Amino acid sequence: MDPALQLGEGSYYLTTTYGALEHIKNYDKMSVTRQLSLEIQDSIHRWERRRTLNKARVSRTSVQDFINVSFLEAGSNTKTLGARPSTTTQDLCNQCAEKFEIQDPECYRLCVLVDGAYQQLSPDDFPLTVKASFHHSEPKKEYYFVYKPMNSEQEVEKPQPQQTESLI
Repeated sequence: MDPALQLGEGSYYLTTTYGALEHIKNYDKMSVTRQLSLEIQDSIHRWERRRTLNKARVSRTSVQDFINVSFLEAGSNTKTLGARPSTTTQDLCNQCAEKFEIQDPECYRLCVLVDGAYQQLSPDDFPLTVKASFHHSEPKKEYYFVYKPMNSEQEVEKPQPQQTESLI
């Protein structure tokens, strides 16, 4: 090979290609096929077993199990909190009080800002259900979970949540 061609990136690709071609040319198909076949079958079997064992665990911890909560106003000082379908608003408020380092958590409430109006969630509501109802509403509504002091003049009565039985 010309020494000028052995310099730089071109030489790397040429050498790699030449090595791959030599490997393919000297490849013994029968012995490798039998050997790999057993290894591959065993590997697939183990992978399938792991996948089915872990499937339940993975489905419980999906991206949908998180709620972004802003402090005082929508979009400011936002924290991502973990929630389960059984997590109540009170549970999430306790997390917010800890994350936002609130001294008097009984004076704060979790609200949802939708269409410019704050809707205070009751302590026994399920925030993931509320999130799902907004997520699947038509037309799509922009919403924010906000942790803020209670008795704000912007709050309105909470409307009845949409039926979300099929989502739970």
